[in-house]
Amino acid sequence: MNFLAHCALAADASETWNVDAHYRRGLLAGAIIADFCKGRVNTQWPRPLQGGIRLHRRIDAVSNQHAAIRNSCQLYPKELRRYAPIFVDILADYHLSHRWQDYYAEPIHSFALQCYSAVASYRNYLPEHGHKFAAYMQDSDLLSRYHDWTTIESAIRSSLRRLRRIDLADAALSSSEVIVTQSADDFALYYEEFQGQLVVWRHLLNAA
Repeated sequence: MNFLAHCALAADASETWNVDAHYRRGLLAGAIIADFCKGRVNTQWPRPLQGGIRLHRRIDAVSNQHAAIRNSCQLYPKELRRYAPIFVDILADYHLSHRWQDYYAEPIHSFALQCYSAVASYRNYLPEHGHKFAAYMQDSDLLSRYHDWTTIESAIRSSLRRLRRIDLADAALSSSEVIVTQSADDFALYYEEFQGQLVVWRHLLNAA
């Protein structure tokens, strides 16, 4: 899962778990902040934020084992397969953005604004490089732009640059452009399954 999908599932969790607006904001913030926080969840942090981080991590753990995601990863050529889970995560946001109205009544732009606001309210829990990304995300309205293939290209290039494998960018982009169509059915399977799992993950709000 990438940023948009994590945020959308956090919003789904807030409804499934019947939490108030304060907890919803923390879950949305945690969906993004989790990518910038490693190690044990800080139990001194606000509980809604802790819950959002734990939910993000649970989704990542489950997605790494999901048959439909593995199937999409196998579509990549062998030389790219080590990094395929990253590409499939990014493609998930492309699929969700294009099918947003199939899942949600709220316009995606309105939802994105809620996410930026949530992160801003918990910005003190972000490391410095997280501050820079949060500012970029809001200024560029990133969460509303995953329907645009150039946003997907940029995300794939950025991921490979962080991994110091920018040499794979051309191959990864050309493969992803083909696989995005082939992976659409896989996305529907795993996304809807994750939504269904939320009901049994409520304990993540209170985990120690």
